[in-house]
Amino acid sequence: ISQSNLNMKSPFISVVTLLLAGTMLHCTRGQKQAFDLTKLIPSRGSEPIWTTISRNLPQVQGMIDVAREQCIKQLNMPKDQRPLIKATDPSDKEKCMLECLLKKIKMMDDTNKLSLAQVAKLTSLVTQDNKVAIAISSSMAQSCNRSISASNSCEAAHLFNQCIGRQLERSNVKLTW
Repeated sequence: ISQSNLNMKSPFISVVTLLLAGTMLHCTRGQKQAFDLTKLIPSRGSEPIWTTISRNLPQVQGMIDVAREQCIKQLNMPKDQRPLIKATDPSDKEKCMLECLLKKIKMMDDTNKLSLAQVAKLTSLVTQDNKVAIAISSSMAQSCNRSISASNSCEAAHLFNQCIGRQLERSNVKLTW
């Protein structure tokens, strides 16, 4: 590499190094500290990323709400069914409701894995195509996929729900289902 090429790449290398160092630092601190996406995701123009997310998140929540209502009817569950995003002890029927919901919003595929394409699509919708946010969300979904291998689709949905719930909570993203 010539000296001029090295000088041109230095700012990029520095940014990448900072991102990796920050990520590694977060990992070494353990699970108790929340992972704040706003520190990694650059804002678009003058609008902070959380403003963009706050404006677009209701559209995704609306899609989840419609799917949830359909699954409640389909499985003959009570209309006042408790939210399951943070449920650690769902019944077998609630686990199947999670499967129904994740499949209706196309987050879970027929192989009992999270759909990385749908994760990227929903993240793009919420963040107005922020590439860093899409990469982080896809990486989190891959992590969930690697750690979960249940052959029962309802059980897989429950485990994905727990994994997704932890990721959303760490990122301070408020979605419910």
